[in-house]
Amino acid sequence: MTVLLRRRCADAGEAARLSSAVVADNPEYVRVSAEGPELVVRLTAPSAASARASLEDLLACLAAAERTGAGR
Repeated sequence: MTVLLRRRCADAGEAARLSSAVVADNPEYVRVSAEGPELVVRLTAPSAASARASLEDLLACLAAAERTGAGR
């Protein structure tokens, strides 16, 4: 199963900061990158349950990064 998520940020700098804030936590099957003002998440998992668990963890990390100002 492959999941692709895109989130528009205020600008390219915000997308890059958020991507950098979560890069250390990402396993090899999760890629988070900044493409201009968009934060792009690509995840490949063996099952829907595995994809969901990984996305829940990643989204929690991104929310924490936004709350602590990594996105600004």
